[in-house]
Amino acid sequence: MKKIEFLNFQKPYSYFGNELNSIHKDHKGKIKVAFVYPDLYDIGMSSLGYKILYHMLNDIEDVVAERVFHPLEDMEEYLRKNNIPLFTIESHTPLKEFDIIAFSVQTVLDYTNILNILDLAQIPMHSRDRKYPLVFMGGTTAYNPEPMHEFIDFFALGEGENEIKKVIDIFRQWNGKDKKHFLNLVSRVQGIYVPSHFDVEYLNNATIKKIIPLSDEKKVIKDVVPDINRSYFPLKPIVPFGRTAMDKANVELFRGCTRGCRFCQAGMVYRPVREKTVERLKYEMEEILKNTGYEEITLLSLSSSDYSHLDEIIDISEEISKKYHVSISVPSLRIDKFPEKLGRMIVSQRVHTITFAIEAATERLRNVINKTINEKDIFQTVEKAVKLGFHTLKFYFMIGLPTETEEDVKAIPNLVKRIYAHGQKFKTFKKPLSIHLSINPFMPQPNTVFQWEPFDSLENLKRKSSIIKNELNSKRYKVNFGFFEMNKLETALGRGNRKLSKVIETAFRNGAKMDGWTESFDLNVWMKAFEDNELDINNFTGKIPENAVLPWDHLSCGVSKRYLKWEKQKALKESTTNDCRNGICNGCGITDFFVCPVLEVNKHKKTD
Repeated sequence: MKKIEFLNFQKPYSYFGNELNSIHKDHKGKIKVAFVYPDLYDIGMSSLGYKILYHMLNDIEDVVAERVFHPLEDMEEYLRKNNIPLFTIESHTPLKEFDIIAFSVQTVLDYTNILNILDLAQIPMHSRDRKYPLVFMGGTTAYNPEPMHEFIDFFALGEGENEIKKVIDIFRQWNGKDKKHFLNLVSRVQGIYVPSHFDVEYLNNATIKKIIPLSDEKKVIKDVVPDINRSYFPLKPIVPFGRTAMDKANVELFRGCTRGCRFCQAGMVYRPVREKTVERLKYEMEEILKNTGYEEITLLSLSSSDYSHLDEIIDISEEISKKYHVSISVPSLRIDKFPEKLGRMIVSQRVHTITFAIEAATERLRNVINKTINEKDIFQTVEKAVKLGFHTLKFYFMIGLPTETEEDVKAIPNLVKRIYAHGQKFKTFKKPLSIHLSINPFMPQPNTVFQWEPFDSLENLKRKSSIIKNELNSKRYKVNFGFFEMNKLETALGRGNRKLSKVIETAFRNGAKMDGWTESFDLNVWMKAFEDNELDINNFTGKIPENAVLPWDHLSCGVSKRYLKWEKQKALKESTTNDCRNGICNGCGITDFFVCPVLEVNKHKKTD
């Protein structure tokens, strides 16, 4: 009698693929897309962008899109031991049998995961060695994709909904044989970047002399969805079997942000601001709840309290909360714009924790980073929050910011203690007031005002964190710091050039993967990879001259380099810039490529 092998894997639901609202289509005669999130199922299934594109692709009649995630260690070991190629979770078909492999990548720390997934799928890792399937990548990291240029055939800059449809259209016309011809065709789509269409000359390993277009393309401009009220949005999103990082329904209030925080990449690359109407939001919220059974719905945006019809959406949210017996949540809020009405709604749902981003503890440093809040705002909001019944206040701070002094660092525990004392005055609940701090190092990122600034040394960051910890050594304060070594690598990969492709491959072959997880991360493996390729990681984390050619100079998020330099000079003068939603265009450059709804609204205001 044949012995039956019983398999026992961690989180087996990661591989089932039969969740509520998952889509299963016959492959015959279809364009087959393996849609890959290069992290665990729990993380990938929390990504709204990933869900949008998955459902949108499957709504195209002749396309089948199936999901792929990085397997857990035990599953990977089983696949390798039995020579089983990595497969999709809908049909368990090997990735190498698909036409297109599309990666959605939100962090550079997933780069080794991409290589591991290709290796597990038994697909050639290098673009030059691969005729089929086609491999492309989108997501925030695509704004500087150069470190991955050896592995990915083409990249999608922007929001994806328009680009991916056009890629499919071109694939239909392609003969399936001449990859170079396909890349020539797809490069004509706005936002599509083909790295083989550009060459790079270097002064040295860390410094670019010039970027040379090898075709008519001189600069690749991102693509955006002009009207998100008419854009695709899944009303029947997949409901995962297991608990994920964001186990709730999501709707978007708006895309983009014009607050102009000088360290923030999202605030630059997601411009222009585009809002959904109240009517559209209500419809989406109700339909998603009907189709999923979720008990919580989150209103997503980069700055939720900036939604122009906030009072109306709060009223609708309260109505929906009562009707469907669900809770409504919002991400962290601006401390200078905290409506009491919103606070009451949150507390009424028995949620007693609220989060605000302060970033810097002195007004001088807040002016430098253009975080236009003052201490009056901070203390008024703390008073309001505590009176409403919030007993846990969470705050985000940063250390290592440009122009930061010792006084700025010491001001963090000083301000926190004063916040606690102020909150205690208005406390009416029995539970102790608690303050939670999340303190992360400043990381210079592409397409930001501070993209030229250095990442602080590990020694300095550890010294500063000790100052803060020693001052807040009490049960009333919970203080969490970033993983500084991981943050240093993230900065290097985020600002890296094409030379880093070999570093990434070397690190992978020496065991690096799951680098975004503290238990898996090993900086020593990466330092050895830099050393083996005769590169110094500090050349990619240090200060960059303003006249330097940046690895992403031939790619554009729509915000001009001239504007970023101008903002940097204002930062050094401790001068702030107003939000253009208040009426004055700041000339960021976005209007050179896209219709700016904010500008149009302000024009009408002036006419009225």
